[in-house]
Amino acid sequence: MKKFFELTNKYIVLATPLILFSLLSSIYMAVMLQGKNPIGVVFALIILFLMSMVFIAGWGQMVKSAVKDESPDNPNMIIKGFASGVGEYFLPACGFVILAGVINFLFFGFLLALGMHFIGDAGINMAELSRAMANQTALKAFLVGLSAEQLVKINLWNMLIMSGMIIISFLMFFYIPSLFFSTKNPFKGLYISIRYIFSKNFFNVLGLFLLIFIANFIVSLSSAIFAGNMVTNFVMTLVNFYFICWVSVAVFYYYDRHTAKFLIGNNVDTYI
Repeated sequence: MKKFFELTNKYIVLATPLILFSLLSSIYMAVMLQGKNPIGVVFALIILFLMSMVFIAGWGQMVKSAVKDESPDNPNMIIKGFASGVGEYFLPACGFVILAGVINFLFFGFLLALGMHFIGDAGINMAELSRAMANQTALKAFLVGLSAEQLVKINLWNMLIMSGMIIISFLMFFYIPSLFFSTKNPFKGLYISIRYIFSKNFFNVLGLFLLIFIANFIVSLSSAIFAGNMVTNFVMTLVNFYFICWVSVAVFYYYDRHTAKFLIGNNVDTYI
C-alpha cells in the first residue's frame, strides 16, 4: 500500500486532466440539458461519449506511465503521454464502455427479474418518491406513510441492488488495466481480467478490492458529512480527486506487477 501512495504523490499531475475533464464535462452537461431539440440532445450525448473515450484513453496511458515510473526525474512529463494514449487506446476504450454497458444492462435486468420473483413489488409510486427525495423532511414523511411490509421490501431491494453493484464491480476490477497491459481487444481483456481474479490469487485480489471498497465508503461518508460547509466541501472534493488517482494507481500497479507470470504461455497478446 505504501507504494501506491508514493506513486500517487509523485505523479500527482494525474489529478490535472481528471479535474479538467470533470469541470468541462459538468459544464457541457449543464448546457446540454438546456436544449429541447431531441436531435440536438442525441448529438450532444454522442459528443459527450467521445469526450469521455478520449479521457479514458489518454488518462489511462498516463496512469500506466506512472506505475511503470517512466519519468522518475520529471514526473510531470507523463502528461505528454495523454495524446499518444488517445491514439493508441481510443478504440479499446470505446469497446470497453459499450461492452461493459451491455453486461451491466443484462446483469441488472437479471437482478430485476430475480427481485420481482423473490421480493416482489414494494408498491411505491416512483414519482412521489422522486418528489420526496427533494428534501429530508419530505423523505421522512414519505417513509412514515409506508407500511411495515413495504419498508421490508425496500430494504431487501436495497440489499439486492448493493450486492449486485459489488459483484459486478469485482468482476470488472481489472478490466481497464487489462486493456492497457495485456490486449487491446475488449473481449479478450474481459476474459483475461476475470480469469486472473478467479485464479490462485483470488484472496489477494479480494483483499485489495475490499480495501478500496472500505476506503471508498469512508471517503463517500466523509463527503456527505462535510457537504454543508463550503470550505470542508472544497477540501473533500480535492480528497475525492486524490482518491480516484490513488485507486487507479493501485489497480494498475497491482495488475502490472502480478499478472505477467500468470499470462505467460497463454494465447493472448500479453504485456511482459
